[in-house]
Amino acid sequence: MFRLFYIFYLLSKYSLILLLSKYGLRKTRKPKLIRQFFEEASGTFIKFGQMLALRVDIVSREYSLELLGLFDNVKPFSYKEVEETFLDELGATPDKIFKVFSRESFASASFGQVHGAKLRSNKTVIVKILRPGIEIKAHIDFLIIDLLAAIADLFVKIEALSWKEFAAEFKEWTKKEFDYRIEAENGERLYRNHINNENIFIPKIFHELTTKKILVEEYVDGLQLNHILTGLKDGRLDDQQLKKMGIDLKKVARTLIWELQKQFFFHEFYHADPHPGNIILLRNGKIALIDFGIVGGEPLPNKKYFVKWAKATGDFDFKKASYWAAHFAGDELKIMARSALPATAGEKAVDGLIGLLADHFSDIAREIVTENLSNLTTLKKDYITLLMQITKTAKQYRVKLPKEFVVFGRSLAIFGLLAKHLDPDFRLTEEMKNFFQVYSEEEITKNDQPPLNKRINREVAIEAFGNWLTYIYEVDQPVYNIVKKYLSQYNILDQ
Repeated sequence: MFRLFYIFYLLSKYSLILLLSKYGLRKTRKPKLIRQFFEEASGTFIKFGQMLALRVDIVSREYSLELLGLFDNVKPFSYKEVEETFLDELGATPDKIFKVFSRESFASASFGQVHGAKLRSNKTVIVKILRPGIEIKAHIDFLIIDLLAAIADLFVKIEALSWKEFAAEFKEWTKKEFDYRIEAENGERLYRNHINNENIFIPKIFHELTTKKILVEEYVDGLQLNHILTGLKDGRLDDQQLKKMGIDLKKVARTLIWELQKQFFFHEFYHADPHPGNIILLRNGKIALIDFGIVGGEPLPNKKYFVKWAKATGDFDFKKASYWAAHFAGDELKIMARSALPATAGEKAVDGLIGLLADHFSDIAREIVTENLSNLTTLKKDYITLLMQITKTAKQYRVKLPKEFVVFGRSLAIFGLLAKHLDPDFRLTEEMKNFFQVYSEEEITKNDQPPLNKRINREVAIEAFGNWLTYIYEVDQPVYNIVKKYLSQYNILDQ
């Protein structure tokens, strides 16, 4: 209950400061004030601010750069609490387990803090400890965030994703970070996938010392990307200094996108929380990824269609991209059409229907993208915004994008945004195009299984088709006319 009152006290405090600022009674920079609010609220609000920092569709670039500072400056908890956690989880204090254990944390984040240590074998490691009581605080914060999102939806509209949807997405991702054993398993899989990778470094996990609240992993010596971005912002760093350290930001931008695509298409398991605090640049040119609480890795349905969509997107071929997106997003529609049409019509008839819808939708997608090309360049909008806008438009035709596509698209879009911060000339679609010039569709899908052409009861399918057409008539009459004309040759609407 105290947490609830404390957050509302902070909201009142900072609202008053904003009001005084508005009437010239106090000088303050609004972006800095917002960052200070998140820092004082701490806990889940730090995470919320971190996520917000990467959403330039919601906040301006000035706010985005300021909120990057949230990846630091979280007050550490006491060593006594560290010892209590170790006794509860491992039955001994850190000094009994490690050869050396630093009582002072060298990094403190919203959900945990990090201590340096040495194993008995002299291996240098980092020890991440979950912040005591964070789960209880988080659930209270979720209630407050839901309330604030509902109020914000009434007064401050944002494109593509409502505040309520943004809050729901945030909660879904955040709840996965309360158990370090999940992160350890994810980290182990990524570690094995990248043992021989020349570009990416994944730290080794020490499972014998890892529990729900304690994670022990190999120490990574490098510069965190969030420190680099803030250093570039305040003038402490520049490109020449970084190059002397063996860091080429333009190369980093492209490597991030290429490696994410390789993880997705070849490993079918990828890092899905790519904020700057989770990316460390090493002096040997490698990029280290840390923090594996959030990953993507569900089996890819119809992988061939994913590849064809990504390749067409890289080529800026909206018709092909829409056509293949319709194939992996329109499974229910395809089953309905296949079952309603006479068996003699064959799969060609189903493809024809999907093609008609894709042609219409491609014009919408092209309009959304071309209208925002300049905004992407200036970071007034980001790739996430466009993805969400296109996804929302697709939903009105009752086409459901697979969850794995949405998760991958979000990760790709965030990597794309980070790449734009590192290199203003970066083009996500150009790098996707280059990727598929190196890795052929045949190479990526060589083990892919062909999709099953499922059917349902024909009478049920015809009724469902009729209901769908009635809905389409209400939301988009031109599409209704196109589909009705196409289906008239099969006489199924008269049955």
